[in-house]
Amino acid sequence: MSDALVWQVIRNNNAFLRTQRGIGKRFSTEKFNLKKVNSPKYSGLANKHAIDVSAAAAKGVVVSTKNEKGRPAKAVTTSTLSKTPVASVRSLAKNTGFNKFHKLAQRRAAAYVRAQVKKPKVSKADA
Repeated sequence: MSDALVWQVIRNNNAFLRTQRGIGKRFSTEKFNLKKVNSPKYSGLANKHAIDVSAAAAKGVVVSTKNEKGRPAKAVTTSTLSKTPVASVRSLAKNTGFNKFHKLAQRRAAAYVRAQVKKPKVSKADA
């Protein structure tokens, strides 16, 4: 099935759609949707090629890529990037190539890595 046909079927009716009061947009919580917006460009269900970036259990970032293969069990590959923050983002950029999701994946990975860095505590006596 083509991506456009799949999108026509799922665009108004799937389990991942969410609405928020006061906002006209519809959001999506599906796995391979980097921007979390219900649109054909970012849909992980409708597109054959997609990238997902999520936080690892301990430290680092988990990158999942979806490829076009006949076997659904082999279509998704995951890798964990647990290097330094700059090296993790650089490695993600090299692995994803320069496709349409390149910048979104980098920004999401940088945000996860930045949130995992421990910040030094400043006591009141030092301030």
